[in-house]
Amino acid sequence: MKRKDMQLLIVADDSKTIAVLAAEIVARLDANLTIVDTVREAGELMKSDAFDVALVAPVLSDGPSAGLVSRSATPIMLLNRTSDVGQLLESFRAGFVDVIDPSADAKVLTERIRHVVADGRRRKRTVNRNVRLRRVSSRLIKDRRELRQRVDLICRDLVQAYQRLAHKVVNTSEIGQADFPDDAERY
Repeated sequence: MKRKDMQLLIVADDSKTIAVLAAEIVARLDANLTIVDTVREAGELMKSDAFDVALVAPVLSDGPSAGLVSRSATPIMLLNRTSDVGQLLESFRAGFVDVIDPSADAKVLTERIRHVVADGRRRKRTVNRNVRLRRVSSRLIKDRRELRQRVDLICRDLVQAYQRLAHKVVNTSEIGQADFPDDAERY
């Protein structure tokens, strides 16, 4: 993964959490950070699909962050200090790609961010490749349809031309027989 090209969004209203996360991420990942403190701001920013990952607190001043998951294609990691298995499972069911304790070891935190970013980029490449393949397939199907229509027109034209030619040959031979009686009668 190239350095300095990671785009991270931190969504939290706890300045202590933000300061610790930002310092660790900048020191270890050298990523570009954008920091907001409301779900509304995060939702607006995530519409651009410019972020590799968003690190979000579970609840912000304007509501729970779970609503961001359904509105964004950006992978979202939940910043949560809980170790309750039930809450962790609910977070994954809600669509968060990972749940991490913001006070976790810096190395563990940054490795998990790297993993999520790499996985998200692989998914984006796959989705983009599939979109391109669908476009190419659609174009091929359209071109094939147009070609088939052209071939059908050419075949119809050929059939009509052969029919006209056959009609002329039949008419010419009938005219020729009427003008020229059998060979025995001519001499």
